[in-house]
Amino acid sequence: MDNIKPIFPVTEELLELVEMLNQTSHEEQDQIIPQTMTVLNKVYAQGIMEGYDKAMQKQNQTTKK
Repeated sequence: MDNIKPIFPVTEELLELVEMLNQTSHEEQDQIIPQTMTVLNKVYAQGIMEGYDKAMQKQNQTTKK
């Protein structure tokens, strides 16, 4: 299990989301969903941008050779 890498970067927003979800009761979960989606969208966008940056770096390294 230690070799499994997360798809998304572990950011402050994601940690905040985990904490928030752990504190909610079943009755509150309906109200939490919109906030959850907002945070997940931010985390997803960060992952996309980091992936893009890494791809660009790799492409630049292969072009310089």
